[in-house]
Amino acid sequence: MRHLKRVQHFYYLLLAVVLLTGCSSGSDTDGVEEGVTEEPLALTSFNMLTNNHTFSVLEANIQPVDSLVVCLFTSVVDYANITPTMAFEGSNIEYRINNETFNPYNATVGEQIDFSYPNILDFKISNSDDSESTIYRIIVDTEQPILLHNSEITIPDSQVNTTYNGLEIDTWTNVGNYPIRLTLRTTEYKDISAPEAAAGNIFSTTLTKSTDMIYPNEEGQINVFTTNGSVAGSYASTALFSLYFNENLGYIVYDDITNDYVKQIGYKQTELTLKGNLVD
Repeated sequence: MRHLKRVQHFYYLLLAVVLLTGCSSGSDTDGVEEGVTEEPLALTSFNMLTNNHTFSVLEANIQPVDSLVVCLFTSVVDYANITPTMAFEGSNIEYRINNETFNPYNATVGEQIDFSYPNILDFKISNSDDSESTIYRIIVDTEQPILLHNSEITIPDSQVNTTYNGLEIDTWTNVGNYPIRLTLRTTEYKDISAPEAAAGNIFSTTLTKSTDMIYPNEEGQINVFTTNGSVAGSYASTALFSLYFNENLGYIVYDDITNDYVKQIGYKQTELTLKGNLVD
């Protein structure tokens, strides 16, 4: 996915998160720099209709420069059948799919659009003589694209001072709208429980697949490992997987957060609880 950037020194990312039954975006152009354009060009609201439900609108700050509009639904939807309606400032609004020719769009009535991967959707707002325009790229996904088939895994009892390697112990599915680049590792854990004399967390885990990318609706594997703990007893911890979006390449990553194109766009952490016993 090509990063849109019409003005070199300005870039704004809109995060429009679905709350309960709503996905939305809105705008406030009070802070627009004078002289950028004589005619305001901006989205002022953005609504989604899918599965016979109309989604609500949140206030947001969309400036009239090339932007992303990110819409994360609280649950999985049919990404191929979404009808956007919107209000805008400007004379004309058009849309295109996959960088093809822009076509007129009825923003009030809307029309059904296929937002499913690998489609790329852009809306362009232009002034009366088409000499100035603003392009918004629409990112549509769910807040939790990783579906764990089991959110809690208990490993077999292991001897103290030995390690456990639970390769492909369980599975997960990408239920989102974009590929996820693997391997998904985490160093973040919570709710750690261990015997008093133990050093602490003994678990580590990865989400993998035979290739380095898992596409929408594909299944991957969960791997669970332990260190060679020396204290017998019960252990537990919850692994947290954080996801980020690479806006330039159009896929989800778990790292590269120092990359300018990798953003936290509102994905919720995936939690996997791990339990097991070390025995003498």
